[in-house]
Amino acid sequence: MSHNVDAVCECVVQTGLYADMLSNLAWDSLTAEILNEPRSGAKRDFVEAHIATLHNVVRKTEAARSAFRQHHALDVVHKFRACSEFPVNFSSLLLICA
Repeated sequence: MSHNVDAVCECVVQTGLYADMLSNLAWDSLTAEILNEPRSGAKRDFVEAHIATLHNVVRKTEAARSAFRQHHALDVVHKFRACSEFPVNFSSLLLICA
């Protein structure tokens, strides 16, 4: 992990980038069923990277939790718990529990 992770996480919150990331995850073209398909590797990577980044933001910044609640982040991320691909399923669980 980078030594700049705290600063990057703060920047994600201050600039509102987390809202864009949550909006990306809410796309209709990103569902657990679609991510379970064998040819959806790029979409899975996209979702996993977004969720992992958001998880770090929640862990590293105080302001992120309330901001995530305001943007209904749990509703957005919860749909990925049904994904059979372990990295996506587990990453979404970590974010939900954070």
